[in-house]
Amino acid sequence: MPGKEHRKRKTGKKAEKRKNAEDKKKGITDEDKKHQNPRAFSFNSAGAGKAARARTAERDQSRLHNPMLEKSSDEPPPFVVLIQGPPGVGKSTLIRCLVKHYTKHNLSDVLGPITVVAGKRRRVTFVECPSDLCGMMDAAKYADLVLLMIDGSFGFEMETFEFLNMLQVHGFPKVMGVLTHLDSFKEQSKLKKTKKKLKARFWTEVYDGAKLFYLSGLQHGRYLNREVLNLARFISITKSRPLAWRIAHPYLLADRFEDLTQPELVRQQPKCDREVVLYGWLRGSNLKPLSRIHMAGVGDFTVKELEALDDPCPMPGSGGAKLKRRTLNEKERLLYAPMADVGGLLYDKDAVYIDIPDWKLQYSKNQQHQLLSLG
Repeated sequence: MPGKEHRKRKTGKKAEKRKNAEDKKKGITDEDKKHQNPRAFSFNSAGAGKAARARTAERDQSRLHNPMLEKSSDEPPPFVVLIQGPPGVGKSTLIRCLVKHYTKHNLSDVLGPITVVAGKRRRVTFVECPSDLCGMMDAAKYADLVLLMIDGSFGFEMETFEFLNMLQVHGFPKVMGVLTHLDSFKEQSKLKKTKKKLKARFWTEVYDGAKLFYLSGLQHGRYLNREVLNLARFISITKSRPLAWRIAHPYLLADRFEDLTQPELVRQQPKCDREVVLYGWLRGSNLKPLSRIHMAGVGDFTVKELEALDDPCPMPGSGGAKLKRRTLNEKERLLYAPMADVGGLLYDKDAVYIDIPDWKLQYSKNQQHQLLSLG
């Protein structure tokens, strides 16, 4: 029967003597041993090491996603939703459907910013992104949420990639995709493959897990109510991280403007200095009189006068009363679109037009006779 293998001692005088001899061969002195501590950066247990690694990762992530305090009033300004896409993709139709969902109003023309009350503590401003490069560059600066509309029958176009590059330069706000013109597919298998391919490309361009909505087709000139409802719910509850540059600088998205320059002076000198009044919600930090501002596409100017006006589209319960209802009634679903033909008021460059239906007018007999004689 073979004997057991010799086991070298790991402790004791012989083991220590052997270790000193090995260290002497390697050239390690007693002074070097004082600076060597193999357990200095290790953990006593696996559980403590795992907890420490999790704590470090959480601290790093909280530093990257540190919540930033946005200096705003009790009633924050409306949430800006920008609808971007190539011509003919259905931007105006989508805005009409969303406004119809929120306020039960039918928009004839989509012009300028359109503000609606989306909830008890939520207002949304819809803006259609211009198709030109300069307009897209300006729109990327103030958008809180971007709805990228993609033609499902054609795919991604160059304008979409250009706009995504502009968003990356200006802080990259939250982006959601909307796929339209899906009713052009006759075969269900081809439609499924196209959806999968476009979704993968959209995730590549934006980020993995980005939300993509599908609008299957039109019915009586509008998108299906269930699909619009799903999109409106995401818009109403979505949250965006405020960008550092926007918090530190005041900026204003003008809802309407008025030219106060005398018409006679403009007729005599077409290139004279103008006095223009801009109306809109102030965002970011505070704006002071006599400050220098930059108007996109126009130039730098000085603010002559500032004035705080009443909110044209107040939130429900803004007077101090708290709403206990879960939903809003019809009177609280307000719509504010001064540049569009809403409510019988139409703001032009130098005038305000009031549209009164004929059935609401009552003339006396003398007035009717004068109108007939003029006609």
